[in-house]
Amino acid sequence: MLALPMDRRAYVHRLLIDQLPLDDDERPSPPPLVYDQYEAGSGAILANLLCLNRNLHSPTAAAKILALLTEGRVYLAASTVSGIGRGRRALTADRVAGFATTLGIPGGDLAAITAVELRETSEPDDSLAAEMARLLWNCRRLTTAQVEYVRDEADSMLVAVPDDAPGVDWNRVRHHHGRWWGARRGTVT
Repeated sequence: MLALPMDRRAYVHRLLIDQLPLDDDERPSPPPLVYDQYEAGSGAILANLLCLNRNLHSPTAAAKILALLTEGRVYLAASTVSGIGRGRRALTADRVAGFATTLGIPGGDLAAITAVELRETSEPDDSLAAEMARLLWNCRRLTTAQVEYVRDEADSMLVAVPDDAPGVDWNRVRHHHGRWWGARRGTVT
């Protein structure tokens, strides 16, 4: 989704995610790990918001989403995400800012809840990260099969990037077999 132009992202969000029916017949997924906020404090709250409330039942999935939506500014191992949730790893300003971006919650609000002072008082305006945080929130109600369907539909909108294409003209994602795939910036694919 990150590589697609705004109109294609809106299509995926509006027509695929918002209009997919709720499927109550699918077997429930395994119960997620729940972090105890009374034992672990604010780290447990943040880990639960990301893992439980976004259906990212695995600390690995949560770590990948953190890295993706913060464009690599917050790159944590799954064990670190779990350690934050258990209160065994410190919440730093960078980590709180990363959780804020990924959750789509203003950094100042999370700083107040966690008592961690952020380095910057103003949030950078990253509308794409905010859009992806909303998308992640809306996907929480979908089944695994539905999420895979949405992913496949978004993937089908990508095209092979010509080898001589200037980088400024394309949003790129690495895809199968080392080939660059993506979409022209600002155009319908």
